[in-house]
Amino acid sequence: MLTSPTLPIVVQKYGGSSVADDVHLRAVAARIARSHHRDRGLVIVVSAMGDTTNRLLRLAAQLNDDPGHRELDLLLATGEQQAASLLSLCLQQLGLKAIALTGPQAGVRTCSAHLNARIDHVNGARMRALVGAGHVVVVAGFQGLSPNDEVTTLGRGGSDATAVAIAAGLQAQACEIYSDVDGVYTADPRLVPEAVRLPRLSHGEMKDMAHHGAGVLNERAIEYAIKHRVVIHARCSKGRPGETIVRPDQGPARPRIVGVAGHRELLQIEVLDDSRLGELRERLAEYDPFLVDPAWRCERRILLPSAQFSDEAHLAGALRREFGQTLRIRTDLGAVSAIGHRAGMDPGSLTYARKLLADDNIVVEAMLASEHAICAVLPRSCVQHGLRQLHARFRIADLGVANVA
Repeated sequence: MLTSPTLPIVVQKYGGSSVADDVHLRAVAARIARSHHRDRGLVIVVSAMGDTTNRLLRLAAQLNDDPGHRELDLLLATGEQQAASLLSLCLQQLGLKAIALTGPQAGVRTCSAHLNARIDHVNGARMRALVGAGHVVVVAGFQGLSPNDEVTTLGRGGSDATAVAIAAGLQAQACEIYSDVDGVYTADPRLVPEAVRLPRLSHGEMKDMAHHGAGVLNERAIEYAIKHRVVIHARCSKGRPGETIVRPDQGPARPRIVGVAGHRELLQIEVLDDSRLGELRERLAEYDPFLVDPAWRCERRILLPSAQFSDEAHLAGALRREFGQTLRIRTDLGAVSAIGHRAGMDPGSLTYARKLLADDNIVVEAMLASEHAICAVLPRSCVQHGLRQLHARFRIADLGVANVA
């Protein structure tokens, strides 16, 4: 039976751990079938199954010690395409009309950067037509088509960005992001067992959490949500109740700290020869630098979260070959941050955080403050302990003035 082409649409995204194997795929398909209603359409975005992306990268490295980015994009995009096709087959087995689309087939258009492209816009005409004809549309996340008709990928966590961009392009009724946790926590519960779920966050708070290392939602996805005012529901794919609703900022709010987050691996690049600075900037243009305090940051020193790279050691080695002794590279650093509305505006909190870590014999390379975060750069081996200390001693999710416990 044909349905209306103006049918309200819900976008759901499922991460790689949620579709890791045939058992997980069937479970997700059953969940989708239960949520399917005649009075609304469904567009599903999926990540690659389990460790597929890393496995493909390892295979490429075995065949070529410096693989081209264009070829890597074409290779890596197959991971999400595999997941989309298999999930569509599962849904068909359950009696649903389902069809799998690649990112380019779904109308996802990006810039020309390979391995870390940004979504420019989504042409949702084909998806709307398919939903209107009664299909559940399953889209391969993490990928799109450049202006040069080349397949591009969106970097780590790019399927989140795909889902939010599709929700914006289709003016969807809801955007639901499913992972193996039931929302956004005050810290990564795998590293800080005392962490608790946050029922609501503003777009701005979530963007800062993501920027400082919270892995539940992708930072670029939040940027797209801010631009298009997309409300996100972060939920658990395994049926656990509860969620975090990430919504547009509701106007001025009192200072508070909503959580702590960390980058377990940062790549620090320091330029020793000013004449190479422009060349280095161009070389690293596709990556997003880690935000640091302008008083500390100088043009010669760049911090990059290693989660952006397919292979940190490969990038560091390539830079050393290209720039020789004109660069100093460190691969032993991480960062921990306390994040929240105007969290970095209180100099007392910055001083307290420095003392808290120093008193625990943690070597602090630098203390950084932005408007909404207090951040310490420290050895990678200290990141988990630093997170637990900050979480224990700061008043988390306090609706009053940000303070220490």
